[in-house]
Amino acid sequence: MFFKQFPKVEYDFNRTGIKQNMVDLFRSVRPLPSFLDNFSGYTYYNIKNGERPDLVSGRLYGTSMYYWTFFLVNDHLHDGYRAWPVSQEALQEYMAKSYNGFAIETNPKVLNNHENSLSGRFNMGETVNGSVSSASGKVTKKIVDLSQLIVQDTTGTFIGTSNGAKELIVGASSEDSVSTYNVYKYIDAPYYYHRTDDALKKPVTNSDHIVGGVSPANLSFVTNRAHLEETNDKNAQIRVIDPASMTAFVKAFKELLNRWVTSIIQSVKITNRYLRRVIVLTNVILQRIMVM
Repeated sequence: MFFKQFPKVEYDFNRTGIKQNMVDLFRSVRPLPSFLDNFSGYTYYNIKNGERPDLVSGRLYGTSMYYWTFFLVNDHLHDGYRAWPVSQEALQEYMAKSYNGFAIETNPKVLNNHENSLSGRFNMGETVNGSVSSASGKVTKKIVDLSQLIVQDTTGTFIGTSNGAKELIVGASSEDSVSTYNVYKYIDAPYYYHRTDDALKKPVTNSDHIVGGVSPANLSFVTNRAHLEETNDKNAQIRVIDPASMTAFVKAFKELLNRWVTSIIQSVKITNRYLRRVIVLTNVILQRIMVM
């Protein structure tokens, strides 16, 4: 099929909560990046807590109909509504649901035959138990480069501190076992490490986990919680089209789409059936997301 080569993205065109798959224009229309870079009528906006795209459009332009432009002119929003910043309440709910349980960090002792390494150990979905705490839970993920075993839907609390008490974690079906080194609540576990003296917090590896890494004595880490909050806050900073330039932008964008479709018709040998699909796609784009 002609459009199989194009990626898809979900949009709620009518703001009814019903999302539809649409050809992802940001990756499909080749002249688009140049068009966006050369357009000069931009300004910036900080999305308020829980503010929807249609509400931002109404605030800026007096109509909700220009909300689609935010997804067009911001690289980080090219994945559609999934990338739009969520409210603080929704973010807390997401973290509580998706990051429940524990991140059990092991010390793989990379210089000693990788003792306690997670590579090749434990089955996804299997139940693991703490030998001392009797805590239990289901393995949902292994992050090998951080030596983290993610255990969720837990009962009890696993034991493990780098300078204190530890216990064996034993798989109920695989019978694999490792010793704990640090046990974190999953949401507060390291997302990545950085040098403590690095103000930019550039990611580095931990020598406890990977040969050639930085000594833990010189490291700090960014937690999963901090990463999610920072990403959400960053996504709230968006580029928008200056209200005075919107009419010119929409006109130029429509012309670009028409040229794109014309070039497809002229350069690609397609059947009448696929030609009709090109025309239908163009009409959907022009009529449904750019209604004036």
